[in-house]
Order: sequence, then structure tokens, then C-alpha cells
Amino acid sequence: MPVPLDRAFSGTIALSVDATDVAHKLYTVEVVIPVQAAGAMTLLYPRWEAASHGPSLSVVNLTGFAVFAGARRLAWRRDPLEPHAFHLDVPAGAASVTARYQVVAAARDLTRDLIMLPWQQLILYPAGWYARNIAVAAMVSLPDGLISHAPLIAGRSADGHLVLPERTLEALLDTPVYAARSATRVSLAAGDAPVTLTAMAAAAMPPVIPPERVDALRRMVAQTGRVFGTAPFARYDFLVRLGDDLAAGGTEHRAAGEITLPAGYFDDWSRQLLDRDIFPHELVHAWNGLFRTPADLWAPTPNVPQSGSLLWVYEGRTEFWGRVLAARAHLRSKQETLDRLALDAAEVSQRRGRAWRSLADDVNYPAFMLRQPVRWRDWQRRRDYYDEGVLLWLAVEARLRERTGGRRGLDDFAQAFFAGATPNAPTQTYTFEALCVALEAVAQGEWAGFLTTWLEAHDELDTLIGLRALGWNLVYTNTPTETFRQHEAELGGLDLTYSLGMTVMADGRIGAVSWQGSAFTAGLAPGAKILAVSSEPFSTERLLQAVRRSETVPITLTAEQDGGRRDYHLSYKGSLRYPSLERFAEKADRLSRLLAPR
Repeated sequence: MPVPLDRAFSGTIALSVDATDVAHKLYTVEVVIPVQAAGAMTLLYPRWEAASHGPSLSVVNLTGFAVFAGARRLAWRRDPLEPHAFHLDVPAGAASVTARYQVVAAARDLTRDLIMLPWQQLILYPAGWYARNIAVAAMVSLPDGLISHAPLIAGRSADGHLVLPERTLEALLDTPVYAARSATRVSLAAGDAPVTLTAMAAAAMPPVIPPERVDALRRMVAQTGRVFGTAPFARYDFLVRLGDDLAAGGTEHRAAGEITLPAGYFDDWSRQLLDRDIFPHELVHAWNGLFRTPADLWAPTPNVPQSGSLLWVYEGRTEFWGRVLAARAHLRSKQETLDRLALDAAEVSQRRGRAWRSLADDVNYPAFMLRQPVRWRDWQRRRDYYDEGVLLWLAVEARLRERTGGRRGLDDFAQAFFAGATPNAPTQTYTFEALCVALEAVAQGEWAGFLTTWLEAHDELDTLIGLRALGWNLVYTNTPTETFRQHEAELGGLDLTYSLGMTVMADGRIGAVSWQGSAFTAGLAPGAKILAVSSEPFSTERLLQAVRRSETVPITLTAEQDGGRRDYHLSYKGSLRYPSLERFAEKADRLSRLLAPR
């Protein structure tokens, strides 16, 4: 397999995508690749997707593959060890080779009213060069009536095809393109680095974004700029897809954020407490992840493996800033932010899997657990670097404040660490050691030892030290916050993790079971179905009432598990327990200061 080298590539790849076959959900693709030399050539289909940090792309959806040199069809063979690689021999005198194939689309990505062009799933490229050295000129055929939306200025050819400006393969893979029949576009910031939001839906009428939502997002963009300074983009586009079948999610790019949201996200704002920081999260990634990225998360091509040792920085620190900026922009009120942090704190502090698997190992999730279901979530651990990252960076903020008498914090660190951002600045990589040096420049704190202790710790780690140092503490009450209620609604039932040690769906099916909690000790496992509570037919209210009476009346559940039905006796005695934050009077309230607008 040719090793990628940082060398010049002669010529420009011509990529043509026909996205009009919405009936069959097929992209038809032609790639014309300039020949650098006759003889052996290897074509690669991307395997590693930058935003997922793992081998999330599969060549299984590439079909009908054929390669030509002029009119001559060339033989090819798939590499026996790397199925994303195709080997062929280029005849002497050939100026280019042409690959033609189809890519099976995800059903929601290729519809009559909305199309998404996933470049990482559409292109083949020659092995042996860095992606930043290969130029690509892309052209797209769209169904009639669809308007393109992308963080770049695209033109139209004489026959109506969408023509994108020539760019490197690296830049193309980082430039999402959508096309929609109806869309709403609003400006969130003007000036030298304008920011826009384009909301699209597979519907006849364009989405409506209430003015108060637009105002809040404008505040968010302004607050983000005050933290990180000059922008690493010439313009930035939030590309938002709304749908009844979509959950909240995002994909980061240096000049864009792809975001999926439920159809009622902007209208039914009161029910979106869990996902109000998705916009600041994706915008922060333009600095934290795309302009500056961990050295082992940068790869010269999308087929070179990545390592995620600093995902607690890449994702964890971004999640931290998402919480903070949502508060500063009033996307969440202060109390709503405290309630969201309480949920973070409870989940992280109760993660039993830390006993055997440290955060330093959890960051390896993308390499072997990517999108794989886990039966014992809190014991197996997966992607805890997001929520635990919030707690870790709260601890860093507290330590910075303590070491400087309250004068300096992570705002000061961000201004220094992300200095020098410009639209054309190449990605700057950093190591753990460089991160520690940057923190020491803000406040001396023996950062390497502090962070290593957290990353490698097991049960001895107190994940609440940052919260308490900032003046707040995690407590449990018998009344859920509205944030927790929405968390339960997302689960589809009850979250009794902090009492009985399990989640229970509305139909009685058990979702998660806490390792060695009351439900676990009684013999219950995920997938069991509760049929009765103390001999009465199951209902969520009966189960809640049983917990309320557990101090005096033992809890007995009749459940069906492994094809059998029997009674399970739970040892829990106590009240319902829901996470909340309360003031920790021994410390000054520096958390409120952190959450206040700048």
C-alpha cells in the first residue's frame, strides 16, 4: 500500500455526482484522476471520518465499480487486508483513469425535497499523497427545484449542474453541501466573518424560526467570539435539517456545523432543555478541533487511523463550553444550566465502570466501540469523555481561579491557546505536553500531574471537586427538575438510576441496570419486563409509589426474564432521588461568574 507523502500532486481530480435518482436512493459517481505515472495505482475509499474519530465509513455501499483508461476497461482487485483499497495497473500513455460507480444513499439523505452530499462516502482518491495536496473540482446534478446550501459559493454550469470551486480533498471532505426545496436562512452575525443559519426540512413550506430564537443564537455567536477571538473561517454556516424522525445531533466542520433536530425544535422551545447547547458546541469546534486539533487526531488522509488520547479536550472541553455559552447567551437560564450540570454530575459520579476502566481508556471508544450497543452502560463505559469532560474542565476552571486569586480562568486560556486563528491558517496540532505548558502560562498548577491523576484514576477520583470549588454541590431530592423530566421523556420511561439502580420504560421493560445496584443485586438485567409491583399490575406510578414507601414496605417486582416469570425482592430503602445542585457555602460562587455573559 503506498504510504501517504506530503508531496505535490499534478493535475486536478474531476468529481461528478448525479444525485437525481431519489427513487432508488442512489448517487451515480464519476471520478477522473490524473495519472502521475504508468504502472501500479491504488485507489482508496475513505474509512476514517474526522467527526466520528473512528473507522465509521464502510465501502459496502459502493457498488457497480468499474475503471477505465480512455475507452479501455481496466482490471482491478480489492486489497485482501484493506477492503477500502483497489489496486490496478495503468497502461503507458494514459493521461487519466476514470472510475464509475454508484453509492447507496441513506434514505433520508436523498429525497425529493432534501439532499445531502456526503463527500466522504462519494469519492475515491489515489493513495500516496496527503489529502491537502490533491486538488478536486466537483460538479453535482440535482433534481429540479432544489436550491443548494453550502459554506462556499457555488455556481451553475451551462447545462444547470452545480459547480463547486476547486479545493483540496482535505477541504472538500470538510465542506458539507445540502440542497433543499424549501429553506429558511437567517443571519446570526455580519462583518468580516459572517455566520448564517439555514434551516431545511423535507416539506413544502420553509421552517419558521421565531425571532426570539434568532436573537438568542446571535448572542451565542457574539459570546463565542468573545471567548475565542478571531475566527478561523471566512464565513460560517449552520446547516440545520429538521424532521419528525430526527433526533438532535451534530457534525463539526471548520466553516460549518451540520445539525439535525426534531421538527418542533424551534417552536416547542420549552421541551428542548437537553439540546439547547448543540449550536455553541458545533461552533466552538471551529476553534477547538478544526483550527487546533490534538496531534494524534490529525491524519494526512481519511484512511490513516487516528488515536483519541485527547478526546477529553477535543470533545470534553467543547461540551464544557457548550454548557457555558448556552448560559451566557440565555439559550438556557442560569437555573436550567445548573439543572443540566446536575444531570452531568450525577451521571459521571455514579459511573461504576471507572473501577476498572479509566477515562484514559474510555477515549479509545471510537477505535473499537463506535456505534456499538452496550448492554451494561455504566460498567462497560462509552463516550464518557463528553460529560466527564464537563466536570474535568470545571475542575480546571476552579484550579485556575484558585491559583490566581480569581483573576484568571479558562476564558484567558482560550484567548491565548487559540490566538492566531485566520481563515487560511493551517490546522495547528498540539500534544498533552503542549496543553499543560499553555495552562501553566495562565497559572502555575502542576497541570501534567493534575490531569494525569484525573485521566488514570479509578474509584478514588472525586469528580465533583470542580463543582464544589466553584461553590456548588450535587445533592439528591425527591422531586425531579424539568431538565430531568425531559431526560426521562427522552428515555421513554423512568430513570431510577439513583434509587433502584435501573431505568424502566413505560411498558415495564427495563432499559439500563446499574452495576451492583439494587436491581442488579436482586437479579434483574436489561431487557427484563416488569409485570407487577407488589402483586399489582405494573404502572410507572405504582413503581414510583413503591419507592416512596420503601422505608417501611419492601419492594417486590414480578418480572419476566429469560422466558421465566418470578418475583424479585429489591433491598432499596429510601426515597426517590433526583440530582440537583445547591450552593456550597464554604466556597465563593465562582460558577455563577463563569456562566454570566461577557
